[in-house]
Amino acid sequence: MWGLIACLLFSTPSYAQTVVVPAPTPRLISDSYFGMHMRWGATAPYWPEARFHSWRIITPETEWRGLEPQKGKWHFENLDSAVARARARGIQIMLTLGQTPPWAAARPMEKVPNGWGASSEPKSMADWENYIRTVVTRYKGKIKYYELWNEPRLREVDPYRATAGFTGTAKQMLEMGTIVKRVLNEIDPDAKLVSPAFDARMIGLKRLKAWLDAGGGNVSDVIAYHIYATTPEEIPEVVGAIRGILEKYGLGHLELWNTESGFLIETPDRAVKPKGGAVFAQVHTQIRGAAYMARSLILGAASGLDRFYWYAWDIPDMAMSTGKGQYISLVGHAYVVVQRWLRGATIRECRTADDRLWVCTLNRGARRAWLVWNTTGSREWAVPANGQARRYETLSGDEGRVGMRGRVHVNEAPLLVLSDDEKWGTL
Repeated sequence: MWGLIACLLFSTPSYAQTVVVPAPTPRLISDSYFGMHMRWGATAPYWPEARFHSWRIITPETEWRGLEPQKGKWHFENLDSAVARARARGIQIMLTLGQTPPWAAARPMEKVPNGWGASSEPKSMADWENYIRTVVTRYKGKIKYYELWNEPRLREVDPYRATAGFTGTAKQMLEMGTIVKRVLNEIDPDAKLVSPAFDARMIGLKRLKAWLDAGGGNVSDVIAYHIYATTPEEIPEVVGAIRGILEKYGLGHLELWNTESGFLIETPDRAVKPKGGAVFAQVHTQIRGAAYMARSLILGAASGLDRFYWYAWDIPDMAMSTGKGQYISLVGHAYVVVQRWLRGATIRECRTADDRLWVCTLNRGARRAWLVWNTTGSREWAVPANGQARRYETLSGDEGRVGMRGRVHVNEAPLLVLSDDEKWGTL
């Protein structure tokens, strides 16, 4: 089972030790693990300084309501530009489908934050199929992945309320997914269908089950989830729960992607305010935002996530940059560093004995290193006796030597401790 969390009781002190391992065997973290969101990626005159493999395209202009605001009247300018810019840089594309235009909605007078009728299923599946055929035909061989819908609510498990996402049933979503899968098989067999992106941590598991109970596993090439957490250390539990469900449905072989995740982070662009709820109740400093981002990517990989799309490069409240993507921020620089640490490495395990000090063991070929952090404040960590640690790298890019006693000071930002003097990874 992927993302296994084992709890071993200690006698002294009385903590439960949490061990996170990407079972059944540790895997190499490849380029494809690193995905990104860009709100203005199609139109901004600049491009991210950080390297990433895949772009999840989801904007009002690229959703159904933006592409076909009136029946038969298409506007592909923004999506054409996004696809061209991505392909010119060798970036893989995942396009999120959905968000129904009012003219096609089964409930056009249902007002949600995304607009009138946007969360409704289409009143005619023929209109949905025409939308899918038009898009897939236009971007055949250019768009590799299509994500069925963003953060749906399903009537089978959610009391009805007008909300962003989806306000229909799992059975209706399956009907739409079946159409997409059939069209992909007919027009672009190499393209893949990603399941609806469920969200809300453990609450979203009921929606995932409803999708699978309806038969969603029959049309899903990949399972998508949005693992927004109050702290990065919650990620392994959510991933383990999702993997447990997939195993029960005989879908343990499917890749699991976190297609959206991030935190509220302060920025000089504008005042960032808490948005309520546990996840967005706090606005983090750039320093803590960088630490949370790095720990999220590390624990996501350790848990067995196949991809992790960060939200976002250029959206001010949660960005890795300022000026709508023009200038890389401290968080963006940290992303570059942690990506260098992880790409091409294998995480063998991450463990904590007190829910504060975390130690992850990783390898790059025969080389060994540790990623270490403390969730609250600073403390000293003793390198294992057989570790032969020589130096360390910080998330800000600084380097130092491990002292004679084999101890280093760690804080909320992960520290890479190395057993040799060679550079760990390349940009």
